[in-house]
Amino acid sequence: MVNERKKISPFNDDVDPILLLRIARKSIVPVILTFCFFALAAFIYLRFTPPIYEASATVQLGYDTRSNALLQARNIYEQSIFQEMELLKSPVSIGNSLSKLPLEVSYMIKGEILSSELYRSSPFTVSYTVKNPAIYGTPIYIVFNENYSVELSYELPEKVESISGPILDSLISKDFSILLDIRDYETIMRNQRDQENKYFFILNDPKSLTSTYMKNLEFEIVNQLAKTILVRFKDGNARKAKDVVDQISSDFILNDEVRKQESANSILKFIDQQLAKIYDRLYESETRIQEFRKQHRIPEAGSDYEPRMLPTANSRLSELENLQVSKKAEIELLSEVEKEIGQTDSLDVYHLVALISGTSEENNSINSTLDRLQSLLLSREKMLYVVKSSSTQVKALNYQIDIQKKLILETIGSRKKSLQLELAEIQNQVSAYRKTLSPTGAGYDEIEYSRLLRIAAVNESFYNTLVDRKAEYSISKAGYVSTNRVLEEAKLAETPLFPDKKNVITVCFAAALVLSSMLIVIRYLLHNEITTVQDILKYHNIPILGVVPRYKKDIPNSLLLVDRNPKSSIAEAFRVLRTNIRYFVTQTQERGIIAVTSTISGEGKTFVAINLGGILAYSGKKVVILDLDMRKPKIHLGFGTENKRGMSTILIGENSVTDCINHSSLENLDFITAGPTPPNPSELIISELMNGTLEELKKTYDYIIIDNPPCGIVTDGIDNLRIADVPIYVVRSQYSKKTFIENIRKLQDTDGISKLSVVLNGMESTGTGYGQYGYGYGYGYGYGYGYGYGYGYYDEGNEDENEKLGILSKLFKKKYE
Repeated sequence: MVNERKKISPFNDDVDPILLLRIARKSIVPVILTFCFFALAAFIYLRFTPPIYEASATVQLGYDTRSNALLQARNIYEQSIFQEMELLKSPVSIGNSLSKLPLEVSYMIKGEILSSELYRSSPFTVSYTVKNPAIYGTPIYIVFNENYSVELSYELPEKVESISGPILDSLISKDFSILLDIRDYETIMRNQRDQENKYFFILNDPKSLTSTYMKNLEFEIVNQLAKTILVRFKDGNARKAKDVVDQISSDFILNDEVRKQESANSILKFIDQQLAKIYDRLYESETRIQEFRKQHRIPEAGSDYEPRMLPTANSRLSELENLQVSKKAEIELLSEVEKEIGQTDSLDVYHLVALISGTSEENNSINSTLDRLQSLLLSREKMLYVVKSSSTQVKALNYQIDIQKKLILETIGSRKKSLQLELAEIQNQVSAYRKTLSPTGAGYDEIEYSRLLRIAAVNESFYNTLVDRKAEYSISKAGYVSTNRVLEEAKLAETPLFPDKKNVITVCFAAALVLSSMLIVIRYLLHNEITTVQDILKYHNIPILGVVPRYKKDIPNSLLLVDRNPKSSIAEAFRVLRTNIRYFVTQTQERGIIAVTSTISGEGKTFVAINLGGILAYSGKKVVILDLDMRKPKIHLGFGTENKRGMSTILIGENSVTDCINHSSLENLDFITAGPTPPNPSELIISELMNGTLEELKKTYDYIIIDNPPCGIVTDGIDNLRIADVPIYVVRSQYSKKTFIENIRKLQDTDGISKLSVVLNGMESTGTGYGQYGYGYGYGYGYGYGYGYGYGYYDEGNEDENEKLGILSKLFKKKYE
């Protein structure tokens, strides 16, 4: 047959949903423990992990320049979103915003597990003076006493300090002095007394406050076209996170308008200075003209006499002198920029760019260089909040800043030289034109008079230009309305960002579910026990003598059940065995030897032998049971008698067969115990006395049932199996391994026991239960049977054991039964 040689896999290669349900039921306890473990892990993680809250706000940039467009004035304020972003997250800007919040002192309350910050809710506040900077960041514990006094304690490296005193007095130590302001004394005492909480506070270093909070600040451009920026902050206190975001956002809106107004004021101030200078020149020119007229009695403009002019030469001279004044003004402006760059490290680059933008287009090349300088200055400012000024990074930035300054100064110097050359050339041309103009006999130097008029006209023109420029900037300043606004204000976080309770529970539940499923699947794949008759027939085509169901109640000490309840399923199963045995013995005689064995102990061969003998005795057959498992005898325990003599003493000739026969409570059923354990049971079993004993018993009894040792452990009983009319191999459902079938093959193929048949013991009648078997059997000599008094592997109906399963296990069991 094909299935006789089918390879037995160490893994379960069948698809059996019923078996999977059985294993799931059997695994209910470890599954519940797995879920409990992960539930406990989630609880501990959520309970002991400090929460982190997040607040965020969205700021939009915009400028209302409608008045500028209406009056055709230039817009001097508009900047890119990246420039605004740099200003928004600059340490100076953030530091100014943080200084407006109560962050100098962190008021804390220490609970049983975690400490929490009492931001804006502390029942007391402190004003302090620090003497030792090492006190910054050190927890200072405070205990309020009933007599309106306090005790402070703190720990610094290598010392522990404590001070005490009245609440209303200053508390002075070597490291600081503190004055308390009590807001709610009753709450303080109630928390200390009822909840056993402990207050403490931390003095924060103002120098490192900005850098500390900047680590948890994030800025992100949401939409570059819409000019929206997201401000995000994370902290252990939800209210503090909201306040920090709100303060930074509101300060940005407020400071933007102030900053732009200051820039406009700076430009207007410079224009006013230039106007004053030009006004003085204009006044001087007009005074000299008046004096010249008085001296030479020249009538006022519009009178009968007008000086003779040479239109072409005179107009060209006027243009040159006009250009001469413009070049001088530009040289002065560049000198002003050069002076400001050389004097200070903190530059208002936007102010300098605005000044230069009013000059010739050649100076606009300096703007990009100024932008790079401003970027380097901002980078150094940010770096100083993280590292010291002597650090390598700061030195590298200082080196780049110096190079950029030198480059700007060289560019300005080169431009000034070029302007000076142009100015010299203009002056030469002016002199040449003056020589071409000669006196006309007007009685005065007409050229000098024309020159004075032209100078006055040039100064007046330049003065009017500055007045127009001032008007433009004044209009732009007056018309500017910042439309920077907060699109979405920060909200008070109700749930922490971290740890996320929902995610933690989901992950732990999923992990428990996966591990439980893996446990069930692995146990299913590793399930290698014989469960049903089909598990035997699938690998070996051996005759199945019968199936003994699992007993639902406690097995009595005698192991004999068929006489207790003749109508039970156990008795009926052994009747089937009795019927099937008749096919193996002579039909006319119905006599023979029945040898019972198994692979290992605990499979129920003694139980089968005793009850098979009992059911045969019920039918009127005289039956004797021989206990040849002399290493671990059990028959005397099953019948509740002594084991002072038996098969061992018979086989050594010490006692006769008649002397060792014991009678049971059941008529026609006798038994012979194993007797004292001999040192050589194998030799005794195969001795001639054994054959003689069997022949002698055949004269008296119809059936001789031999309880052999497990043949998977020792080979003592193989000879008895050969001579037996009915050799029976007992396997136990949910206990015997599928690999035991190889032992059955060996007995048939190698040992020549062709008549071997199998009894499946302990079969679940419903096909769903597993029973509470022990798996602690051992291989090798000294094996232990699973019986003893009580024979626990048949106790599925034991109420005490079922109670151990627990309520959930009972419900699960009922569901599938």
